[in-house]
Amino acid sequence: MSLLDDAIDAHGGRRRWKKTDRVSAHVRSGGLLMRMKGRGRSFADYGLSVSTGEQHAVFEPYPSAGHSGVYAGDQVRTLAADGSVAGERSDPRRAFSGLSGLRRDLRWDPLDALYFAGYAMWNYFNIPYLLERPGFEVSEGEPLEADGESWRRLDVTFPDDVHTHSREQSLYFDGRGLLRRHDYSPDVVASFANAAHLCEEHREVDGLVFPTRRRVVPKGIGGRPLRGPTVVWIDLDSIEVG
Repeated sequence: MSLLDDAIDAHGGRRRWKKTDRVSAHVRSGGLLMRMKGRGRSFADYGLSVSTGEQHAVFEPYPSAGHSGVYAGDQVRTLAADGSVAGERSDPRRAFSGLSGLRRDLRWDPLDALYFAGYAMWNYFNIPYLLERPGFEVSEGEPLEADGESWRRLDVTFPDDVHTHSREQSLYFDGRGLLRRHDYSPDVVASFANAAHLCEEHREVDGLVFPTRRRVVPKGIGGRPLRGPTVVWIDLDSIEVG
């Protein structure tokens, strides 16, 4: 079997995943990135619901009590308590380039942050199953020696219609087939922002396995994860599969 096959089996398997429409969780997160962008408390503590099909995620509360945020691929919007649209933006990724991108180099508004968090969390919850959809290119690369064992490497090219950090990414899986590290360069942050996303404390929930502790740090010389600063941290609990 291929590395992707092994990874899918280790995280619950295709048969179980195909019966799943949505995954929800209670999330706590923080880190340097959102503080630098002026959104330090935006994702401190919230409920998240992620689709396993279309690119769709709901954050609640967001950006404040009584409101919710909806990521839907080419569109993001915030909703008031009565369901009315409080703010929305189409083609949100385009706003990060050109003249409009200059402001975003320094500060993100609620819709900017919602787009970033929306596509990121949708990706994280759907990997590794996402990677066998049409349009993805995957190949096994050189393994990585880490934590006293050899982690197998999967190099991935994402298709243009999937919102993600960068087209080229690498994922590392331990001897059990569990995701332990995810490397990318998030385009909407900076082209030089090379990140190592470390995954720990995997938990089985109703037949599926999720890392519940995530830490993103910069990569140093030779691609080694630095001890800090912690760019993003994410902790999950109360995971439900539906």
